[in-house]
Amino acid sequence: MGKRILTLLVAFLAAFSLAASDWTFSGTIDQHPEILIGFIPTYGEVSVGYTGLSILPEDTTEIELSVGGGYVERRFWVDPEDGVEKRDMTPLTFDAVQVTWALRFNQGFLDSPAGDKDLITLTLGYEGRYEDAMDSMVLGKKQKQAWGEMRDVPTISEFLSSRQPGSRLYPDLRGNNMYLGSNLTFRFTLDAMEDTLSTNDGFLLTFDADWSPYALNAALDGKADFYQFTLQGVAAKTLYQYRTEKMSWFSIVIIDRVRMNWLSGELVPTYVQKLGSLGRQVRGYSNYTYGTEFYAVNNLDIRFTGPDMGVDGLSPRINVFFDMGYGCGDYFNTTRKGSNFLASAGAQFTVSIFDIIDLGYQTAFLIGDGRNFAKGDTRFSGSFTFFLDF
Repeated sequence: MGKRILTLLVAFLAAFSLAASDWTFSGTIDQHPEILIGFIPTYGEVSVGYTGLSILPEDTTEIELSVGGGYVERRFWVDPEDGVEKRDMTPLTFDAVQVTWALRFNQGFLDSPAGDKDLITLTLGYEGRYEDAMDSMVLGKKQKQAWGEMRDVPTISEFLSSRQPGSRLYPDLRGNNMYLGSNLTFRFTLDAMEDTLSTNDGFLLTFDADWSPYALNAALDGKADFYQFTLQGVAAKTLYQYRTEKMSWFSIVIIDRVRMNWLSGELVPTYVQKLGSLGRQVRGYSNYTYGTEFYAVNNLDIRFTGPDMGVDGLSPRINVFFDMGYGCGDYFNTTRKGSNFLASAGAQFTVSIFDIIDLGYQTAFLIGDGRNFAKGDTRFSGSFTFFLDF
């Protein structure tokens, strides 16, 4: 009996080890700035992919499932009465509990010249989201605002004051501030990038299309109706590397990213306004700011990666960057047109953990007329970081 059990156990472990090669895992995190000054994650998303199916020989077919949940903060400086972004106003600050899920189908084509992967991947996906927005956790306290004044943090209803323009600018904060929505996605990826912990060589091109029609985003009081197109190209070259047989001791890599985005629609919700804002893409500026329909951004990095810190996969990095971007078109959910040019230069001091997370601190010097709304009338901006931008 014991031999039979042992035989079955060995057979199960052998089958599991073979099946394990058919699974992939990845994840993302986000943080709340009021919880340990944003140093720990308060939102997490995990993706699991199954590659055991095969439609085309030698090419990857993957079914991917993602689930996530957590607690985040959002902050806006758009006046709900006239739709104008104002640096000297008390911002709308609120928290949101969010639950996300997604199902994607990925199909690869051809062999990439940069490693054991597909050159082209086409992705079709469905994404869902539930959010419950609530007053800020610092409600009732005086908080230092952008330009140095101490002001009371208002409730969502106090800020919007039940004015119709407010519900137009923040469509997912209507009624009871609950939102349930879905969107359909498409991605084209051309991957000729050799990417390791200490080196990057080649190029990566992606095109994303995101459609969120009103019919799939009107189940609760919060609403959405928008579409988005994003084209991004990344090129990289390892300028220098010193390595021995066992490890890489030091490397210098130059990376350049060009990103263009068009985001428009009748009802652009707040979580999308973060992703589509120029302030999110030019490092050192505030998320959710300088949000117009179109932006084009260039991010240039020179990345210095040191030796492993006694553990394989952990390595210090210094990332020196120069960013510049231009945005124009209608401000989100308005017919008011605007244009903005932002630029910054700075550095990120991080520890790379298995080339997945870069935990550290970022400092930036802001160039031109733009400012980080959350920092006040200063050209210097600093923050903790978990990820490099690419």
